[in-house]
Amino acid sequence: MKIKVNFLFIPIIIIFFVIPSKAWSQKKAEIIKTRWAEKSIEVNGILSDWKDSLDLYNADTKLFYSIANDHENIYLAVKNSSEDNLTKILARGISFTVNFENTKKIAPTVTFPVLDRTPGKKQVEIEQPEAKEIQRRIISKIKEIKVEGFKELVDGGISLYNTYGIKAAMSFDEKNNMIQEIAIPLRLLGIESGSTELITYRIRINGFQGSASIQQRDMNDYDDLYGGTYGDRFNRRSGRNYNGMYGGMPRRNYLSTNTTNSTEFFIKSALAAKQN
Repeated sequence: MKIKVNFLFIPIIIIFFVIPSKAWSQKKAEIIKTRWAEKSIEVNGILSDWKDSLDLYNADTKLFYSIANDHENIYLAVKNSSEDNLTKILARGISFTVNFENTKKIAPTVTFPVLDRTPGKKQVEIEQPEAKEIQRRIISKIKEIKVEGFKELVDGGISLYNTYGIKAAMSFDEKNNMIQEIAIPLRLLGIESGSTELITYRIRINGFQGSASIQQRDMNDYDDLYGGTYGDRFNRRSGRNYNGMYGGMPRRNYLSTNTTNSTEFFIKSALAAKQN
């Protein structure tokens, strides 16, 4: 008996199997060592709970980072000092994905920060705001954490003060570097404390998405954080970026390739064990 093969369907079948796995197969994951958190890490955007600060660095994303765990949570801390990164992070956040079973479906992902985009009254300012004031405005806009791929949670935004145990915080250090911390309960990830299986992590800085007009609209929305109307006048007068903070946001009607592209990296590590 001969089996007829419709070759028109072969590309569709290939696409069906390849696309879901692309995100987890296109880049090689680096093996790292996860830290054991001697005491529960306070997720407050301050690195005082991280011994020797953040000892790992990824050149593609220009992020310093470290991952730790205790019996209850996995913790991520990142430090960013890149102005292009800051623009993207404020617009679309950093996504932290934990893939325990190495499945091709969407793995549990936390994206943070998520800034409140509700239009507010523009501030007419005579003088350029100080860096600390700009930072305060940015942090005051953070209201939610975005979640995706959790079995027990509906995809979408959850409050910073949620009851699920997912925590996230952001701040700026004395050198204006952006600091971010995230904590995810092991129980939500389906990981048992003491597991020795390798876990695959993805850390992704999300770029601006959609058409050029949508990207520019989003850029303009976040540009308002850097001084509102004063920022516009400053840009027109000086013909350069508004430097309210390190590098500031690119001026309106300007989108660079570095700003729009997403960057990511993958790492693998087993849970750290408590030392007796």
